[in-house]
Amino acid sequence: MTKRRASNKKPTGLNKSLGNSLSNDREKVRKSHRRAKYDGEEIENPAFKEVEVNHYIDSVTDETSLEEFLAKAELAGTEFTAEKQQFKIIEKNSAVVIPTRVDYRNNLELQRQNEFRLRIPRRPAKELWDSMDELTKLENDAFLQWRSDLSELQEVDGLALTPFERNPDMWRELWRVVEKSDVIVQIVDARNPLLFRSKDLDNYVKEVDPAKQILLLANKADLLKPEQLLMWKEYFDSENINVIFWSALDEQMETIDEENGQQEISPPSTSNDLIVTNREELIKRLKSVGHASDEISAKPVMVGMVGYPNVGKSSTINKIAGGKKVSVSSTPGKTRHFQTINIDKQLCLCDCPGLVMPSFSFGRSEMFLNGTLPIDQMRDHFSPTSLLLSRVPVHVIEHMYSIMLPEMEKPSAVNLLNSLAFMRGFMASSGIPDCSRAARMLLKDVVNGKLIWAAAPPHIDQEHFDSYLYVDKRTKEIGRVQMEKLAKLQLLESESIQGGKFDVQFFDEVVGAAHVKDSKNLVRNLGSAVPSGPTESNGKKHFKGKKDKIRRIYND
Repeated sequence: MTKRRASNKKPTGLNKSLGNSLSNDREKVRKSHRRAKYDGEEIENPAFKEVEVNHYIDSVTDETSLEEFLAKAELAGTEFTAEKQQFKIIEKNSAVVIPTRVDYRNNLELQRQNEFRLRIPRRPAKELWDSMDELTKLENDAFLQWRSDLSELQEVDGLALTPFERNPDMWRELWRVVEKSDVIVQIVDARNPLLFRSKDLDNYVKEVDPAKQILLLANKADLLKPEQLLMWKEYFDSENINVIFWSALDEQMETIDEENGQQEISPPSTSNDLIVTNREELIKRLKSVGHASDEISAKPVMVGMVGYPNVGKSSTINKIAGGKKVSVSSTPGKTRHFQTINIDKQLCLCDCPGLVMPSFSFGRSEMFLNGTLPIDQMRDHFSPTSLLLSRVPVHVIEHMYSIMLPEMEKPSAVNLLNSLAFMRGFMASSGIPDCSRAARMLLKDVVNGKLIWAAAPPHIDQEHFDSYLYVDKRTKEIGRVQMEKLAKLQLLESESIQGGKFDVQFFDEVVGAAHVKDSKNLVRNLGSAVPSGPTESNGKKHFKGKKDKIRRIYND
């Protein structure tokens, strides 16, 4: 008998929902009484008073031209009327362009020249406003000016900005966390730290309070090789940046030894001394940076966790807390409001919602590969795949997904996605391969670390940096197979093989024998003594009369 599903209906009938109605009415009266007694002058920061919020704050990182225009008009408080019977057809070119080495080099130089213009919005100074309405007006004006400055920066020829957070409420959450925290920890992805790090955030923290400490936490460091981590460590030391390489991975990963085909359980790179994997050690480092006190009356050190979406803030907090304190999701932007978590009497964490801060990039394709934009919202799936093929060797993808691509001078994204779709059975209703689904699977493997997409420090060549990741296993496998074939054919001449041949030829005793099969289906060896009398047989006798080949019964 199957179990009945629980009913989702609320209790109905006489006096079954009366308690909920009474409690809701009482809560409304309590909140209205609290707002009536509220006095904004007695609060240090009235802008951050707790008000009734009906829904979570939604993150807005990408807008169409119409949505951007309407948002700016709402911030400016302007009214407009539409002009009818006037339209313009805009043609969009969907050609896929992969930047070359020269393009990367020129773009990096242009980014360094305009780096000072990448700013985050500031909260208006406390001396400029007296009421909540004035503060809201100043915040909207400052936010509108900030968006106008970034729009002018986007018009510079050759520069491309990443999609950034456009919801003012999300930036208010950041201001809240910065003002409350003693230590600001900026969590970045170790595969591309400079893309996820905001230099202007460090400047803003020092503007709020010069005594606040700043720390850079490079998460997912176990995906890089020790040589690559050492390169990044040298770069951060040269820039006087306090960095901790961290891995929030709990379980040990299974790796397959390709030499003998056996599985061994070990973290991929956690043997490196640069990576901190123990929560006790990380808590100790955070307390030392925040100068935690052992006195009973001392306040705990407030550590604010700030960073991009999907870099592992929630996973890091859960590991530090020793349990699930905040929700974790593969979709960027799961955390929508700040919250505090008490670790012990000396340490308290403050989780900030993920903010996509303005940064320079080479296009939206790089944003999808780095995981800052939701892959399920991707529309153009050929551009990110082409960019991936420009860096990751084809043999690595072929070996990982067990496919064979046609030999071409430049690998094609169409061929790769078609092969993946055929192998996985991703077919559309029309009977053609579903390339969009194959591209989403491929890019999710990149974000999850199955395929490594990592950036090199500014002073290191990218090809040299990638040489530690993508080792050509084809020559190794081909050489091993050829050596096994030569060994079977006894064509390898070495001292051990020659000595073994000599021992077999001159010292092993060879006894001649003949195989005879009589009428009772008994195989006798005439070269050895046959025991007389009944023979004891062990086991079952279901197939005692079964005929079989002599070479299987008697093995020389």
